[in-house]
Amino acid sequence: MTDFIQGNTYSNFTLINKQDISEIHSTVYRFQHNTLGCTAFAIKNNDPNKTFCVSFMTVPEDSTGVAHILEHSVLMGSKKYPVHDVFGEINKGGLMTFLNAMTGADTTWYPFATRNSKEYFNIMDVYCDVTLHPLLQKTTFEQEGWHYHIEKLEDKIEYSGVVLNEMKGAFSDPIRSLFHQTYLGLLPGSTYAHESGGDPVAIPDLTYEEFVQFHHDHYHPANATFFFYGNASLTEELAFIETNFLSKFAEPVPRAEIVQGEPIQKTVFKEARYPVQPGTDLAQKTFLAVSSIVGTANERKKNTAFQIIAHILFNSDASPLKNAIIEARLCHDFGGLFLDNSTYTTIMMTYLIGSDPEKRETFLKLYKQTLATMVEQKLDPELVLSELNKYEFSVREEMNKAQRGLDLISKALPAMKYGLDPFSALQVEELFAEIRKDALENGYFEYLIQEYLLDNQASAIVTLTPDPDKLQQNATQEKARLEKYEQHLNEQQRQSLVNRTHELIQLQSTPNPQSSLQLLPRLKVKDLDPKPEQYVVTAQHLADTELLVNDLPTNGICYLDFGLDCSGLSADLLPYLDIFGTIFTEIGTADKDYMQFTKDVNIYTGGFSHSFNTYLQSGSRDIVRPIQWFHLKSLSTNLDRAINLLAEVFTDVNLTNRQRIREIVQREYAWAEHSVQSEGYMLASTRVFSNLSLAGKYNEYINGAHAYLTLKHLALNYDQMEESFLHALGVIKDTLLNKEGLVISITADQQDIATFQQLAPAIVSTLNTAPLTHVQPAFIEMPASQAFSTSAEVVYNVQGCTLFPTLDQYTGSFEVLKTWISRDYLWNTVRQKGGAYGCFIQFNHLTGNFGVVSYRDPQVDKTYAAYDAIQETIASIDVSSDMLSQLIIGTYGNLTPHQGPAARGAMARNEYLSGVTPNFKQQRISEVIATSVDDLREYAALFDRLKNNAYRATIGNGEKIAGAKTVFNDITTL
Repeated sequence: MTDFIQGNTYSNFTLINKQDISEIHSTVYRFQHNTLGCTAFAIKNNDPNKTFCVSFMTVPEDSTGVAHILEHSVLMGSKKYPVHDVFGEINKGGLMTFLNAMTGADTTWYPFATRNSKEYFNIMDVYCDVTLHPLLQKTTFEQEGWHYHIEKLEDKIEYSGVVLNEMKGAFSDPIRSLFHQTYLGLLPGSTYAHESGGDPVAIPDLTYEEFVQFHHDHYHPANATFFFYGNASLTEELAFIETNFLSKFAEPVPRAEIVQGEPIQKTVFKEARYPVQPGTDLAQKTFLAVSSIVGTANERKKNTAFQIIAHILFNSDASPLKNAIIEARLCHDFGGLFLDNSTYTTIMMTYLIGSDPEKRETFLKLYKQTLATMVEQKLDPELVLSELNKYEFSVREEMNKAQRGLDLISKALPAMKYGLDPFSALQVEELFAEIRKDALENGYFEYLIQEYLLDNQASAIVTLTPDPDKLQQNATQEKARLEKYEQHLNEQQRQSLVNRTHELIQLQSTPNPQSSLQLLPRLKVKDLDPKPEQYVVTAQHLADTELLVNDLPTNGICYLDFGLDCSGLSADLLPYLDIFGTIFTEIGTADKDYMQFTKDVNIYTGGFSHSFNTYLQSGSRDIVRPIQWFHLKSLSTNLDRAINLLAEVFTDVNLTNRQRIREIVQREYAWAEHSVQSEGYMLASTRVFSNLSLAGKYNEYINGAHAYLTLKHLALNYDQMEESFLHALGVIKDTLLNKEGLVISITADQQDIATFQQLAPAIVSTLNTAPLTHVQPAFIEMPASQAFSTSAEVVYNVQGCTLFPTLDQYTGSFEVLKTWISRDYLWNTVRQKGGAYGCFIQFNHLTGNFGVVSYRDPQVDKTYAAYDAIQETIASIDVSSDMLSQLIIGTYGNLTPHQGPAARGAMARNEYLSGVTPNFKQQRISEVIATSVDDLREYAALFDRLKNNAYRATIGNGEKIAGAKTVFNDITTL
């Protein structure tokens, strides 16, 4: 092992600095390349999940999305790997635990992680080659960016492109618009006043020549930073990138420079509109935001303090500011955050959701007055302590993340791009101790609030109002632009566009030649461990209560799950279960109001939350165990206080605070409405699966469209429904808090498990011991073909069926087929040909139910046609032995995930409750490894059900839904 010495050179890299950082259990190195000047930054430890990243400064000068389109396009083939869609081919087969590429406001980075050493260097080679030597063919630009799409002479010309459609989906989210307007207001003339992802209106302004030039200007190694993380040999890593890539470049080029612009010195006001459905009631649909420049990225102490202050002021339910604004009925919810990584300038931002334009001045006055009062009277010490402890817990929990490398790289990268010390960015304990002392003893937070929020004039006030005409206006403007273009085309030019469209379609339909695919470095099936470790939960009993134990290293954190049987709840109560869980985890007790309860939760725990799940015993899809989970996590030093707090909630939760319950309902509806309008695909998916099983019906009523529409009706008619709703909450509480059917799960180390076993009876004893009356909910039947109309510019299409009529037809080879369908067939047909941002499969081997979901999709009919063609395609599937091997390896990777302790414990818990045994999992792995092409073809007959016995649901743009030939039994406006 090389002993790296500061000042020495290794593979043309000179070691600039080296430091052992105990709080991340790593030795950290910073090197500078002697010829090119670029940096290599290494975080070395014993983590087998090796992580590599190459990042480039990509500074946009407009909002055409050129950096984003390049991020997609470099992955579509390089000089060494002339493979159409390198990323897709790698993704089909590998053991990667992470594989992606991301575009930020001024940086594009390409990270991946794997536990396999051979694969680590394989993909490092591919990622470096595609970024430094991409082919960048014009067809790639047209597919990933934009092109004129016309399949027949008589058709109208349309814009199409993957990034274009992705950003149309992204711009359906008003929160994104709120941020964009904030940057425009605070940092005019800067890099950050541009939309690096691409504004759908501006993307068609980008030319192919500009696209290629942007790569030439920004994707040089002198403009890059190389990151290494984990237990791979640093000597080999440095030698690898030097020998294979950096040595081929003779001289450096200037690094791209961020344009800081001229930050404002006084308050500016920005107004913008976002689309809502025609006929929408515009009351309480406005977003308001106040954002202030508070400093720069090099002020670490102040920036860390403001992260905590943001929670104290904006997000804690114990915040006097938040409560003053909510109680004044200025909005449905009030929140905020501190922005310190996106730009060199740091920004404090607060926002109102569900407000009105005329409330802006009242809000601004109350905002200033309440802040002034809080400073004058000093912050509540318990509130400050609660948020300090919450922040400290989050830092401790970072050690438990599965992708620690990615997390640490994301901390070092902003420091390096702004010329700051990346070693300091990885350390917080000493700094946090100083902040804790100053906040609790020296009024540090009050000083910062006064100086940077009250006395600071550098603020932007954004008002974002709903506009029922904007969606149509956007469509009309795009149509007018295309018609203007068409007017200047003669018949020959139109025919050229038709020919070009078909060239693209043909290219997307043509598989890579085997000779090209063989150039990609690959693992072999023989590289797989045929008997991977199978972690299993230990089932015990605490008296007569089921206790599931996961003895795992958790860095001094205990993860606790308390599962309550929901089988006593009738169908009319189930749509209220999710809102009940939210109220239950926030409202407080008879002795603690919600503000005190919030403070205690943050002081003594790392969070108190809820979720719902259904469990089916393996081999029986008709018996469902519905469980409402309450999750609590705590440092081992606070475990007794955390348990006492939970016991108090179970004993004496307070459901009498009518005003607070009303506020929670209105808040939850506001966020649910926002989610449905911008990213609502889960509602379509849940609706389809509700027709396939009892478990699906439960999920529809608790988390699906039925639940959303029930919440909407409640929120819009709360005065009339308040009494019946409060009664329903009481019935749910009395039914749920029953010892019968209780299951408890813990993930912690052995000592904390033993402590918990002594403390747990205090919780169990609070529950009702009366026999639980089980009911069979009277679920209503849902339409077989459903559409939900929203204000999005794209759609999400879901089609599903019960694929396996008998579960013994399922074997591990089907998992390999799933990998091929999602990563090959759907990737090529729905994404590349159809222009959707993505498409994926949902499948449950316990029910045999199968569904296909498209994401940010411009198509309806074409996507459903692609779904219907799956059967025919499987029947004639013909993949090479090399491709089959890659599909097997990719499937193996899916079935052996890399997880942190919390996720590992939760998966083991769920597998136990579903009757999934180690023997079943091992048999499935063996079947995966032994899969043949004939095995894949044998499933073709089952897919007749997906074509002829399927259920469908589409959510999204109403005009696309109305114009589709696909017949929907019901179209509901959400």
